[in-house]
Amino acid sequence: MSGSRRITVAVGVLMFVDASLYLAVLPLLPDYAHRFDLGTVGAAVVVAAYPLSVPAVSIGCIALVPRLGARRITLASAALMTVSTVIFALAPSALVLVVARFVQGFASGSVWTASMAWVTENAPPGRRGRESGIVTGMLSAGSVAGPGIGALAGWAGQGLAFGLVAVAALAGVLLTYLAPAGRDSTADRQVWDGLVRSARQPATGAALAIAIVDLLAFGSVDVLVPLHLGALGHSVAEIGVALAIGALLGAGIGPPAGRLVDRLGAPVVGSTAAACIAVIPVVLALDPSAAVQFAVLVVGGPLFAVVGAAMFPLSSAGADAAGVSHVTAMGLMGAVWAGGFTISPLLVGTLAQSASTQAAYVAVALLCLPAFLVLRRCVRVIPPLARV
Repeated sequence: MSGSRRITVAVGVLMFVDASLYLAVLPLLPDYAHRFDLGTVGAAVVVAAYPLSVPAVSIGCIALVPRLGARRITLASAALMTVSTVIFALAPSALVLVVARFVQGFASGSVWTASMAWVTENAPPGRRGRESGIVTGMLSAGSVAGPGIGALAGWAGQGLAFGLVAVAALAGVLLTYLAPAGRDSTADRQVWDGLVRSARQPATGAALAIAIVDLLAFGSVDVLVPLHLGALGHSVAEIGVALAIGALLGAGIGPPAGRLVDRLGAPVVGSTAAACIAVIPVVLALDPSAAVQFAVLVVGGPLFAVVGAAMFPLSSAGADAAGVSHVTAMGLMGAVWAGGFTISPLLVGTLAQSASTQAAYVAVALLCLPAFLVLRRCVRVIPPLARV
């Protein structure tokens, strides 16, 4: 196995853990709402606590990676993820639960920024889509495990279920330790200047627009669909199975989606996936049947795998065009992504509780439209050499 592939696998394992931790809580939301007397807003806080610290961590990694190295930061993140998962498993109250989620998200932020920059810096330019597809495929595999872990926690207890996730995090520590340090991002003279230069590139703009469409749509789906299905009498196991099926499809689609990106170009693949995602809140605003809502949970996995396979090569191409480090572009992506996934669940949860679930979906659909228009504009002006 080549050095770049060993880096990809190590980061992929940590992405597996990250997705497991984020998604395991979703089928448990009805149980947490009952046990800790949480309303819709309280459940949204549990979801939003995970990405809350990620924007600051992502920006911080831009300065730290060139000084400490992506491998060292990834090792520290894997260890922190392991410890916080043990705390989460033993959480006796909603406060401890939220704090543990916050710390898990702190580790997640550096994985998405430092670790993904580690992957793209060391992947051959013509294989960035493939390596990103492998990582997002493993992320989707974690999404398979996540709902299953949530269902197992509801049946056998959180200690056993999240103990298994902690073991997987320890495996990530070992694989990261065994992977080569490889090539690290060089330090940009001024972090803010690098962020601005990267953001001005059409390829980076396209990646950010895809991320915004995805986080708006699935930020609402992650909170509202499980709660609605639970209110209709569907069990944690049923919700978990739907999420697991979708994630399993995503795990299989990730690598071929990466190859498709290398062949057709990230702009084409990414904009097509974003168009499909933008339709989802429109469908949900029509108050469809439970079967349709279960189907939405299923399609989320493969759609995200395609989005990830296109988004990371686009952001690294934007960094190359701007003459800045990959970690700068990844930090910008991580800050926008996590900031959106923090705000989106809180906004839709508040709107759903104060008005209606349908009003929340309509608001999300309206917000997706300008992001999609920006995406189409960026795609039209991306230079040929950046059409990775």
